Amino acid sequence: MQSGFPKLKPFTPDSFEHAFEEIVPNETTYIVIVTRGHQEDQNVLRWAVQTNARYIGMIGSKRKIRSIAEQLESEGIPRERLERVYMPVGLDIGAVLPEEIAVAIVAEVIHMRRAGFKHPFSKKLFQPTHT
Repeated sequence: MQSGFPKLKPFTPDSFEHAFEEIVPNETTYIVIVTRGHQEDQNVLRWAVQTNARYIGMIGSKRKIRSIAEQLESEGIPRERLERVYMPVGLDIGAVLPEEIAVAIVAEVIHMRRAGFKHPFSKKLFQPTHT
């Protein structure tokens, strides 16, 4: 597999904190947050919004997402940073099964890469509502 990614270096961190020390996202980086629990999602999101990543998406229910966003905002993370995050991650294609959810996530990443951030399919947590 590495032959298709010549610059790929194997990396297996023992904790998210160790990964944060080693990974330096830039304007061409896409981050998708899918961990084993709410607390880990929150910790990864706290780190991710402080980076220059081009895209940040996080999986989760609307309730979980609101709760995490409110908590991070109360910690002093600027709302503008949180506004960059696509939550819940993935295009809304009616995905239910894990495989379908994975396709929806990859589809959104491709969409952001190809169509840009102002396309009608784009969704963000704090996107203005039209009345």
